[in-house]
Parts: sequence; structure tokens; C-alpha cells
Amino acid sequence: MTVWQTADPDARLTDADEAVPLQEKALAAAQASVNFVVFEPGWLPEGCHVEAVTHRPERPPGRPSDVSAADIDQTPHSEGNPCSVRVVVAGDDRRLRLKQFLYDWAPPSGSVAPLWRTPVPTPFACDDAVGWLGTDYKDNRGACVQRDRTQIELSVSEGTFSDDELRQLLGGLTPADPGGADRVRSVPFHRLNYWTRYRCRPPVVPHGLWGYVPEHPYEDSLALSSVALGQNPLDDAERRIPALVPAGEQFLLDSAVAFPDADAMELVFRNRANGSDHLWTIVSAEDTPLAPSLPPEPSDQSAETHRAIDLRDTTVHYAALTEEQGAWEAIWSEGDVRYAVWAGASQFLDGDQFRAVIDSLVAP
Repeated sequence: MTVWQTADPDARLTDADEAVPLQEKALAAAQASVNFVVFEPGWLPEGCHVEAVTHRPERPPGRPSDVSAADIDQTPHSEGNPCSVRVVVAGDDRRLRLKQFLYDWAPPSGSVAPLWRTPVPTPFACDDAVGWLGTDYKDNRGACVQRDRTQIELSVSEGTFSDDELRQLLGGLTPADPGGADRVRSVPFHRLNYWTRYRCRPPVVPHGLWGYVPEHPYEDSLALSSVALGQNPLDDAERRIPALVPAGEQFLLDSAVAFPDADAMELVFRNRANGSDHLWTIVSAEDTPLAPSLPPEPSDQSAETHRAIDLRDTTVHYAALTEEQGAWEAIWSEGDVRYAVWAGASQFLDGDQFRAVIDSLVAP
């Protein structure tokens, strides 16, 4: 049984014996125990080697009273216990850490979540994705990329590595267990999602370039099939919350959930070009906690573009980290319904094409 097939939505971590710390585990062996594609380095900087590989196993939400967050490598911002894998690469007087996990509690902020507030993060081609260089939340030189839906975050903890070494390291990553990777790729995002599986609320984080920071009520979510999506499960006699989907063949629906108590839906689409680049949408009634304020205020991440544009016969508030490579965002209203759409950085879009995608959105 894989990790996404075994979660008990009513389970909570209360037994200290079950609150296990990081475990040493080979990368290929970790694949069956995580909800993301595990990558291993295919290239290492000169004089460097893989010093350690550790796996944080998934556990139900919660924290026993006699266990601290640090004891089990748990974030202090949430009582969730999702899994992750860490690889330490070391050489003479230098060391870096690669962390891998499923970023499943919000769209990754402007595609540069661990580098947030870097004044001008630097994009680079990373296989079929876009990676970024900048300064991370520990004030270390860092980099990040999403490949095969896996969030990969690099942090230099000791000494120095050239930017070219960081780019080559991220670009040279390959699946540690190709068969296991294929099995994860076939699973819809919201089925992999830790918070929907355990029906608990995730941490609140910046979502992107507009200052819209909603809480996702995954504890009260309903998985939607493409058929149910077309039937608008939140329709009732008093209000209608219509979903919108991209026209054409560029994006495919990955998965969707409804938040019945919040009169809202969340939809995730994937770019057919690589199956990984995302288009993440929230649609909500205008008077619910998930509704973005209009006009939105910019977030505290600098960006190439923040502006209001005429699109869809209304005013769309558009932002781009970079026009050429993203990430891109749009927030607007139609009648009493509000929409927010985030597209991750991509080699297969630019600002003009993203705006065309927004203009193409139609009812399913």
C-alpha cells in the first residue's frame, strides 16, 4: 500500500512512540513511502558526494504533549506531519541540502516560495521546467524548482557553490525509482494532498504576487470528478458558483475539490507539455472568507508587473514575476463570483499566452 492509500482522515498523532524523527533511507526505497516523485542527483559538483539521505515519514496531524516540533522535525506553523526527503551534498568546506516534498497547501508563492522576498530572483531552464536562484528564508544562497509536481528546494549551508553548479545539480536530477515515479504521476493532486486526506487545515502562507492569503478549508472538502464539476455541485436556488476551465488542449484538469461551507471550489490543471506546470484556480462567492478583496494589494514580493487590464468584459488584476517566464496571476469578479488564478513559472507560457488562457476560460 502506498502512503496516499493508507491515510485515516480521523487519525491524529497522540502516541509519542509513533512520533518518529528523520530516518536514513535510500532514495529509491523512499519512493513507496511518499506522495511525490523522488529525485536523485545525476551530477555532482567537483569533489562533492552525497553525504546523507534522510526521510521524514508521513504521520497523522497532531503532536503528543511530551514531544516538541523540533523532536520530529515538524514545522511550528502547523500540526501537520507530511513527508519529505532530504539529500545532503558535501565536499571540502562546503555543503548544501536538497529538500523534496509535495507543495500541497497552496499554490507555491510566485514559484519562488523558499526564495520569497528575493528582490530579483534569477530564472533558468531546468530540464522541462523553470528553476530559480536567490536568497532563501535562512539567508542562504538557494534555488528551487518544481519537477513532476515535486517541490525541490536547495539551500547552501556551508561554503560556496557557483550558480552554474546549482543549475547543473538541479537540472541533472532524475527519478530515483522510475516505476514508482510513474505510479505517483498517475494519481490526481488532491488524492495525494496530505490535508485533504487527513481532513485538516493547512498552514497559511503567501500565495503569490497579490496579497491574497486565504485559508484552504480542506477539513471540509468534497472531491469533484470532471462530471460533477460540469454539474456545478454548489448550485442552489439562491446562488450559483460557476467553475471555469481553460478552452483548448493546453491544460488538462488534474483534480478539483469543493468547499461547500465556504461556497467555493479549487481546481488544479496541468500543462500537457510536461504534466507538471500548474494552473491553480479558486472560485468563490464574493461574501465568503475565500473571496479575494478587489482591487487586491501587491504582496511583499517584488515583481515585473502589477496592473489592471481589460479582459473578459471586466477588470482583471494581473501580475507577473517576469513576463517571459512567470509566474503569472489574475484576480477578478464576474457578477457576485470572484476568481483567482495562478500559473507557475513555465517554459511553455509567457505573459501574453497566460492572459489568453484567462480570456479563454469557459464553463465546463
